[in-house]
Amino acid sequence: MLAWQETLRKQSQVITVVGMAKNVGKTVTLNYVQSILQGAGYTLGLTSIGRDGETLDALTNLEKPQIVVQPGTIVATAEKMIADDKFWDYLQATDFVTPLGKVILLRAKSVNKVVLAGPSKNSEVKDLLAYLTTWGAQSILIDGAFDRQSSADPMVSSQVILACGATVSCDLNELILLTKSRVEQLTLPACDCFYKTIAEQKQAKVITVRSGTVSEVSCHTSLLQQSEWREALGSGCDAVLIKGAVSDSFAQSVLLLDDSPLIIVQDGSKIFVTAALWRQLRARQVKLSALQPIDLLGITINPTYPGGIGYDAEVLLQEMGRALAPLPVIDIMGEAKY
Repeated sequence: MLAWQETLRKQSQVITVVGMAKNVGKTVTLNYVQSILQGAGYTLGLTSIGRDGETLDALTNLEKPQIVVQPGTIVATAEKMIADDKFWDYLQATDFVTPLGKVILLRAKSVNKVVLAGPSKNSEVKDLLAYLTTWGAQSILIDGAFDRQSSADPMVSSQVILACGATVSCDLNELILLTKSRVEQLTLPACDCFYKTIAEQKQAKVITVRSGTVSEVSCHTSLLQQSEWREALGSGCDAVLIKGAVSDSFAQSVLLLDDSPLIIVQDGSKIFVTAALWRQLRARQVKLSALQPIDLLGITINPTYPGGIGYDAEVLLQEMGRALAPLPVIDIMGEAKY
């Protein structure tokens, strides 16, 4: 194994594999992590946020790698995804409903391929983990749906792996910029305990701090217009806490300020700011931190592009590795690590 063996073998955990686009090697990554955990003797649980693991890509109609499970693996998926139940031991049904039927739990009798279709809400996935644990799962893998950065929510998953590749961009410099921006967003440092206490005591979506005075902004969502952000931040704002999504509108508003406040977000998965605006925030040295940090284990790369020309695998590995160091960058298919 190339990396993560020691980290993954030390303790049981919940790991989410998140993809930056379609066909970036998310399923290959998930199968690779399965092999590490199985080798360590863990009983695995497996589910998905949304649907994944289909034979043909739902968008491109191209053949995809499939999720392969070993005997004893506990799977939570929609009932219509099980074509032949003779390969599975039925455990129980849940109250979670998807467009493909109720989510059910099964245990694999033999080596088998599976299509995963789990709940689309992070809160439901979190509850589903309890079912998997009850049936004996010691380590749980979540297949995050395509381009669902929110599936990296640390309230759901203790650790995250990010998959990227040639389908994100055909320009290497842009691919590195987009990936580096996403990594920086996902790995914001923990905020000061002072702000954690404020977040626990206040229920508002947006909270400001001025000269030690804490104020709750009257709003039902964190997705405010620029005019609303100008009013909320005003002058002399030392810090702003945002419990919800952080959008381009907020970033644009901050960039218009002479002095930026300290920005505390719920966690890095809630940031939906374009790479261009994110780089501007970084250039202005805007300080950001998170109430709940995300444990990003590393990045996997897929140099290939279905139906087109991809990257030289070694060049992509070296360039991405240098840009993201010291975070591990792994080419699973090439069995190489930076």
